Amino acid sequence: MNIFITGADSGLGRKLTQVFRLGGGHTVIGTTHENKLSHDPELMYFEADCGQEGIDRVRDSVVRQFGEPPEEGIDVLINNAGTNAICPFEALTHEFIRHIMYVNFLSPVMLTQALLPWFKKPGIVVNIISDAAWRPMRHSLAYNCSKAAFDMATRQMARELTKPQNISIIGVRPGKMAHTGMSDYINKRVQEVRGWSPQEAMDYFRANSVSGLELQPIDVAMFVHHIVTSGMARQLSGSCIDLVG
Repeated sequence: MNIFITGADSGLGRKLTQVFRLGGGHTVIGTTHENKLSHDPELMYFEADCGQEGIDRVRDSVVRQFGEPPEEGIDVLINNAGTNAICPFEALTHEFIRHIMYVNFLSPVMLTQALLPWFKKPGIVVNIISDAAWRPMRHSLAYNCSKAAFDMATRQMARELTKPQNISIIGVRPGKMAHTGMSDYINKRVQEVRGWSPQEAMDYFRANSVSGLELQPIDVAMFVHHIVTSGMARQLSGSCIDLVG
């Protein structure tokens, strides 16, 4: 299968890449921000950013790689790329909110639309959302709203694409994952904004977690791999699945 993964250069994206390459030898096509372009010789990396120019650049790269549809195409798209930013309510600006909404909501929706002609049928889209779609968090209004919008977009995309175009759309909502750029940012910024020590931040997280454990990116990647390769995708289309540690 041809697996297209956005944000494939680090964190969960890197684990997804490893799992799909090792778990069946699938071809992985990855996008990354232009200033973090990977030199992994086994990957076909496309440069991308969060704007329309970046989406157009990815589309042009797909044309060069696969030709005009329907010569060859994409079996699975995993919308994994995203950004986080913590900001107190009284400091929010239009520009700040627009940027977060564009990266986390509008960009993956429009990229999916742009790649529709290259999807093999049946096709699968997995949207990596977040438990922030339904869990309010202090100083995270823009981030939470962007994930809530992406959550609804996932359900709407399933309604519009599953039956008419034979493309299954599934959302996965992980909790905080260890050892990712996003979790490192959260750990640092939460402590700065709230004036907590690292121990106080960890105590807060554990008190608000059922298990007291952070998710590992490899576990989320294995879960996504199972959904894609087990034949469950069609039955799960329109679902947003919580993976909260």
